[in-house]
Amino acid sequence: MIKTKLSVAIAALGTIAATGVVAQDAVPGPAVEEVIVTGSRIARDPLSTTGPITVVDSEAIQRSGVGTIDELLNDLPSMGTTGINANDNNGGQGLSFVDLRNLGSARTLVLVNGRRFVSSASGVSSAVDMNNIPVDMIDRIEVLTDGASAVYGSDAVAGVINVVMKDSFEGLRVNARTGATTEGGGENGEVSFTFGNEGARGNFIGNVTHSVRDEITYNDREWAGLFSSMAPNGNILTNYGNFAVGEDGVSLNPYAAYDIGQFMWLSGAMERTSFNLSGTYSLTDAVEAFGEFSYTNKTTNQQLAAQPMYSGNGFALNPEQHLPAEIQSELQARWQEAYDAWVAAGSDPEDSVNPFPGDSWVAGFNDFRVPPVDGGTRDYEQTTDTFRFAGGLRGDLANGWSWDTFASYGRNEGENSTSNSYNKTRLDEIFSGEAGLDYQFAGGMSPEIIEYFKYDDLEDNEYELVNLGASLSGDIESIQFQGGALGFATGIEYREESGEFNPSPETQSGETFGNQQDATGGEYDVAEVFAEFNLPILEGARFAEELSADVAVRYSDFSTFGGQSTGKLGLVYAPIEDLRFRTSLSTAFRAPGIYELFSGSAQSYEFLIDPCDTSASNTQGQGANCDMVNPGFTQAGNQVPTNIGGNEDLQPEEAKTFTAGVVWTPVFVEDLSITLDYFDIQVEDAITSPDLQRILDDCFRDGDASACQFVNRGAGNQIVKLEGAKMNIGQIDTRGIDMDVTKNFYFDAGQLALRAQATHLLEYMEYNEQSGTESDYVNYVGTTGGLYVDWRGLASAMWYGNDWEAGAEVQYLSDGESAYKPVDAMTYLNLKAGWDVSDAMRLSAGIDNVTDEEPEDTSGYGDWNSSYDFKGRYAWAGFSYQF
Repeated sequence: MIKTKLSVAIAALGTIAATGVVAQDAVPGPAVEEVIVTGSRIARDPLSTTGPITVVDSEAIQRSGVGTIDELLNDLPSMGTTGINANDNNGGQGLSFVDLRNLGSARTLVLVNGRRFVSSASGVSSAVDMNNIPVDMIDRIEVLTDGASAVYGSDAVAGVINVVMKDSFEGLRVNARTGATTEGGGENGEVSFTFGNEGARGNFIGNVTHSVRDEITYNDREWAGLFSSMAPNGNILTNYGNFAVGEDGVSLNPYAAYDIGQFMWLSGAMERTSFNLSGTYSLTDAVEAFGEFSYTNKTTNQQLAAQPMYSGNGFALNPEQHLPAEIQSELQARWQEAYDAWVAAGSDPEDSVNPFPGDSWVAGFNDFRVPPVDGGTRDYEQTTDTFRFAGGLRGDLANGWSWDTFASYGRNEGENSTSNSYNKTRLDEIFSGEAGLDYQFAGGMSPEIIEYFKYDDLEDNEYELVNLGASLSGDIESIQFQGGALGFATGIEYREESGEFNPSPETQSGETFGNQQDATGGEYDVAEVFAEFNLPILEGARFAEELSADVAVRYSDFSTFGGQSTGKLGLVYAPIEDLRFRTSLSTAFRAPGIYELFSGSAQSYEFLIDPCDTSASNTQGQGANCDMVNPGFTQAGNQVPTNIGGNEDLQPEEAKTFTAGVVWTPVFVEDLSITLDYFDIQVEDAITSPDLQRILDDCFRDGDASACQFVNRGAGNQIVKLEGAKMNIGQIDTRGIDMDVTKNFYFDAGQLALRAQATHLLEYMEYNEQSGTESDYVNYVGTTGGLYVDWRGLASAMWYGNDWEAGAEVQYLSDGESAYKPVDAMTYLNLKAGWDVSDAMRLSAGIDNVTDEEPEDTSGYGDWNSSYDFKGRYAWAGFSYQF
């Protein structure tokens, strides 16, 4: 086997992880020392790095009982909670994203074995679906919470998650895991076969995994419920009262909300099969070939209640034509009663007790709302196939330098379907009489009507990644410092990314009850060159056990926007052996993704005020730049057609990251480590949506020509299209403190390992340069997603015996405020245990959320933030046997 400098650093990781085991013979336990590999291409003492990193090894993953990586990583305090997970039933599409510092998954770079993984979302977004990485093949996960664009290029703004896969194995191991919730729903299971062989010149390891996860429905949870203004028989909303249509279809009853939660899922279902194979072969004593292949087939499902239909989304029912005469007569009587009361009260247009009901029952009619319940629920299914191949050569030169070349190819293909969708064009044919069907909407839609305009919506997407690279690293012996030779690494990389997303013909033509969306397609390439230096200035000197500096630079040339340079400067200073200070200052960037650049136009209807409107709804009065409209012009309705699509003029987001920390491992206390790190991240030119009202005001009130270019008027001087593509107009500032304390106690009977981690969020501010608005997110709890509480913590206590271990883990999320109400703090208690029955067999089990904590309604109207646990008390068990 070739022993490159990188492999030496990785070997050091294993050695340090075993520290404390040797001291207590065969008693296993976690390491105290912090090991850093990710974040540098120069091999060095794993402790002598400038960026904070968290390492989760395979033993910790096995003890957790998780089925996907995101379930484990999202518990770490440094992780953000803006990523998508299994709890995102509505719009989540079965994806699992992770992000650092709440900066979004697109600003967190995910690597596998130090190389990029193909974007694997259901579309063309720049994010990696963590479901595509099998848990049993993971050797460790390294989470670097530092800007790393100078080392890895675009996207490493908040940091890097590097999943290091196992590279060798001997024999055959079978793993099986199952779990269930005490409240029902969410049952899951997995079986995995890992096999391999280690030879004199090479080795290989393979894995086949199949896993299944069932859904959790609203009916499975007593705390879950959702009611809608749309009932199967139809609800009528007017200025003179709201009414429910009776089952006979001709009578009116008191208005009542309808329980649609009985048809809804809280968490989606998934079935996944993956195959992974990797190996190495020493061609000579100095050259090694390596290869990696992975394939994942994944099917995910979600369910929502039947498609809601109302005037706002295209259900244009004419009450005089499409309602039965009996209901029209009843509405006339209700209107007359309300009108008489309004007149008797003085005919005041501003009267809130007896409001003006309109000039007639038709004028006061607002909406008829009905879901086609008999047509079935909206059933979403995504089927994806993700391929990845990486291979190359690496080796050592005679002078001790190491080199590495690689080529990788990744492809993600997906097909998405939505059963029981409805076509608005066919609905219009029913309304117009062209379909030749009766207007049977009141009292529920007839089967003939439902079948006439129902269809299954189908879309597909694909994404490709081609990545080539070569690097060289070693010590420049001619440049010596007191602490050693100058460490150096350099290399080049080339990357091509392409993707396309093809909505259904109905969606592209705007015939669905969702928003219109054009197809998306595009590609870009980037060529990069990088260099990195490690300066071991002092070592073993008085008051300077270590003083070293890291310098990294990278230049990237994108086909879409041109060149971008990034750099990093880091320092490590250890005045004594057990006290170490570290700091780094780096620049980073995120290139706009294919969806942001080339997304097809998507239509939306936004609630906006036309500044040229002369009615009372325009409280600021008509703008000065409205000569193009007729005198007395009034806006038709309160919604403006808006096109939101790609913007090929987008520039990269730029970021500055500063970290400073201290690591204290006092020699007078055995196996104690205390780490404290401060981070400060500033993202400029953030890609975000513009303030659409501001565009209209800038154009028609201030006469700003640059704003007017985004507005088109049509018949009757109405705005027929407002361009709302994303722009580089955002800024994000976030600061915080990470803490990590680890202590091991050794006894004759075993070892007690304690660890406490916490992140304190000091600032999270978003600023929109266009509108001048500033949003402070500290302590904010999103209604359904996004969690910016000021304290996140994770503490654990594990006892390790000779052949067993048991322990507890506590996760803490501090209280916060949603847009509607205060949200209480949440504490989860998890228990876990394992037993090595023999050298070949291991049993493990655990209970998560032992106290069965329930998520809090964040709005008071049936909304729950997906960052909290929806499963409730969950028990799992695992079995492993190696032949």
